[in-house]
Amino acid sequence: MAIDLQQQLERVNAKTTLVLEKYALMQQRLEQARAEIARLNDELRRSRQSIEALEMRLEYLSVSHTVASSGDELQRAKAMISELVREIDLCIADLND
Repeated sequence: MAIDLQQQLERVNAKTTLVLEKYALMQQRLEQARAEIARLNDELRRSRQSIEALEMRLEYLSVSHTVASSGDELQRAKAMISELVREIDLCIADLND
């Protein structure tokens, strides 16, 4: 009976060790998944910012080509639009303060 009990304890101990090892592995995978999620969220944020900047640039170019047809007019229109955007940004900054 003591040998049978000892064998049962050894099996329980082995199974407990196996469960703990699997738990540690799952914890490690969870941390890796969380790190990957954080990295992907950061990449997504940067991509969205880039898309927003490119869309704004496209809008400026579209407006400047509509306003000006020649090269000189185009440069003046771009400069004028850039100046207006800077003024708008300053106004927004003043409003936020």
